[in-house]
Amino acid sequence: MEAKWLYRLEAISPDNGLWYNKNNEMVWGIGKLPNCKTKDLPMDYDPRYHEDGKNWYSSCTRKEDLSHWYSLQDAKDLIDNGFVFTKYLAVDYREYEMETCFLKETALERVEIPFDELKKLWEE
Repeated sequence: MEAKWLYRLEAISPDNGLWYNKNNEMVWGIGKLPNCKTKDLPMDYDPRYHEDGKNWYSSCTRKEDLSHWYSLQDAKDLIDNGFVFTKYLAVDYREYEMETCFLKETALERVEIPFDELKKLWEE
């Protein structure tokens, strides 16, 4: 499989997460935002995230798709609450509509993206 960059918003602390932490426990970090447009998405257990007994992580194939999932205010609020935008150079991934799941442990590289580099996504 050809390596490709994938983009995501993730918690800095492994004990936190948008919905689940590193131990697959529901923590609903995104629920702390009062007006977040995506916090009420149904995020019940999905076997795709545990295929082959591994933890697969949700991401976007195109960084522009981040603005589909988060408003500019949501992104700012999540950053203020311990989240960061990242990109991973992934080699093990599965593509779905508006989402690509990947394995962090086999990613070739992880880069934190400064929010200032992404602001223009919401201005276009």
